[in-house]
Amino acid sequence: MKTKIFTLLLCMTLTYTYAQNDAYHNTLLAQLQNDYALTGSEWVLPPDEATNAANAIAYGHTATQDSITGQDFSLAVNLDIAETGTNPWDAGYFNENVDTVQAGDRVLVVVWLRTASAALAAPGRVDMYVERPVTYDKEIFITINPTPQWQQYFIPFEASGEFAPAQLRVGFHLAFQQQVIEFGGLALLNYGTSVAFEDLPQELHNDYYPGIEPDAPWRTAAADRIEQHRKADLKLIVQDATGNPIPNADVEVNMLRHLYAFGTAVDTRKLAGNSGFDPIYQSKLLDLDGAGHGFNWIVTENSLKWRAWEQGWAGTQEETVNAVNWLSDHKIKVRGHVLLWPGWNYMPDDMQTSMDNPTYLTDRINQHLDDILNTSGIRENIREWDIINEPTHVRDLENALKGTAGYTTGREIYAEVFKTALEEDPGITTYLNDYGILSNGSVTGGDYTFYKSIAQEIIDAGATIDGFGMQAHLGSALTPPDSLYAILEDCYQTFGGKIKITEYDQSDILEDDLAAQYTGDFLTMVFSHPATDGFFMWGFWDDAHWLGNAPLYNTDWTPKATHATFTDLLFNQWWTNENLTTDANGSVTLRGFKGDYEVKATVNGQEVTANFELYDDVNTSIRLLPTATELPAWAVDVKVFPNPTSDILTVELPYQNEWTMTISDETGRLIHSHVSNNNIQFFDINAYPTGVYYLNISNEKGEEMSKKVAVY
Repeated sequence: MKTKIFTLLLCMTLTYTYAQNDAYHNTLLAQLQNDYALTGSEWVLPPDEATNAANAIAYGHTATQDSITGQDFSLAVNLDIAETGTNPWDAGYFNENVDTVQAGDRVLVVVWLRTASAALAAPGRVDMYVERPVTYDKEIFITINPTPQWQQYFIPFEASGEFAPAQLRVGFHLAFQQQVIEFGGLALLNYGTSVAFEDLPQELHNDYYPGIEPDAPWRTAAADRIEQHRKADLKLIVQDATGNPIPNADVEVNMLRHLYAFGTAVDTRKLAGNSGFDPIYQSKLLDLDGAGHGFNWIVTENSLKWRAWEQGWAGTQEETVNAVNWLSDHKIKVRGHVLLWPGWNYMPDDMQTSMDNPTYLTDRINQHLDDILNTSGIRENIREWDIINEPTHVRDLENALKGTAGYTTGREIYAEVFKTALEEDPGITTYLNDYGILSNGSVTGGDYTFYKSIAQEIIDAGATIDGFGMQAHLGSALTPPDSLYAILEDCYQTFGGKIKITEYDQSDILEDDLAAQYTGDFLTMVFSHPATDGFFMWGFWDDAHWLGNAPLYNTDWTPKATHATFTDLLFNQWWTNENLTTDANGSVTLRGFKGDYEVKATVNGQEVTANFELYDDVNTSIRLLPTATELPAWAVDVKVFPNPTSDILTVELPYQNEWTMTISDETGRLIHSHVSNNNIQFFDINAYPTGVYYLNISNEKGEEMSKKVAVY
């Protein structure tokens, strides 16, 4: 009854003024004045603990109140979450404003939190928000991991609009796991525009996460796994033109790019030849460290999404294809994102207007798959796709199909899309992509549990999921490395297959140094897990980032702290460049990070270069060509054409003789050998893979010459 009377009073007046503050609110005002020189605020919630508790709405759990001593506040609210929800918001608690907040007002949220889940292995987890009811537009949305000790939180925001009474809601999402959360002292203070936003305190207690310690045990275990799974052995023999090993040769082994995917989302309009071409943006993709090392993969941020593809709001289809071709030409692989994002806001308008016509919906999806997967330039260059995006959260299509013929849950459409995509392009690698998996911090989290159930439904329906995309929009939540590994391992043990981090970023609430520290730890743990094969950040520059807070570069292209961490790991600690000397058997050995390499061998000033792939252990050779002074007189009259070739290679010799002719690949492996007396020879090159080959010609006297032949 008290709540109903209070609500009626709110409806009768725009502002509710209390005659006096209770003891806690007076103490809070004194703290803010003494510690931060802040005065002149108005209360957005009633300045009375008991009234706030009485007016709050709790749902999905049991809420009780307890008197408490030894703290500035006197009333603690106990929130007992008995089970994990399907969604974090399935259990919650909130209050609404009693005083008007104007657009531009600087407001400070204050609350004390702790976890009382003594038996819970995982840390507490709360999403705290300030939002406009009905639209759910957020002023604040942060993740807090409460500890068993009471901690005071200060969270400032600047109001995006006017909020009349009951139009601003402050609350918690709680259903991440079975847990008990306690809070007290919830207050909102409005300083109007008289106080600069940067003068308001901010305290989130997120400068620590379990495992941040330099000697944390996980670091040694991760390093051992990286050594085991991310490296391979190379044995290389340097030979002379006749195949004899050469001792004491100088050998330079240089890594060109990682096998592991290190990538970013990009705005395809910003690449060469497109309407938004940005030369700096483009150059950074190729050169992050100033030494010519850049991303080896990218994912299209928007231009391949269904609505954008058809409406062109992220660039025309021609621009998208141009960007994909440009990336491929620069040896950067491309992920496709996304074939189906099953929300009305993310599909063409006619999908929503036809929501009551299941046949139209499914036919329209199939038409889209046929269109995009068979577009020239897309099909050849994009061999990996997010097939379904965010099915645990975006459920419009599921709900529209639910209960119609053939669709008991509505989610049957997902397996159909996986199957149809592979029918359209059997060579693609298929991914199921979603968020709230790693940021959840636990294998028992609702988002992750639902994600696994959808994946299992797809697999049980006979569809193939090659990989599992985990977005990792972490916000201010810093999942401990051990918890991160536990989720990766659980997914791998459940399904097998690959795992990619597809959309990594963090909240700008984090200090730069902490963001850099955590990114390094996150990336190290992910790189160490054998099931993962890639890490993608969701944009790398503030001016082309959905939150304006990219990991690597500020708006003016100055590097952030994370830039140094990221480039040091990729191009220093996890990079292999070696200068070696062959032993008496003409060989060198090393253990290097898996990837593409260039090797140079030098003997008496003569140099030969070859490329090779160190994806697994490799035993190969490199052969020196004879110098011009060593060539026999007849060699100058030998003609080899066309070169490069993709069809027939013709060799014209100066006279008839018994000629021995061999063709070897770059590794020295013999491809072809024959002896002939004819002075014109033809070689069918059609079946040869693209690359560089060595044609060796010798006569009965042992005189010989070699010629490089390029096959395309």
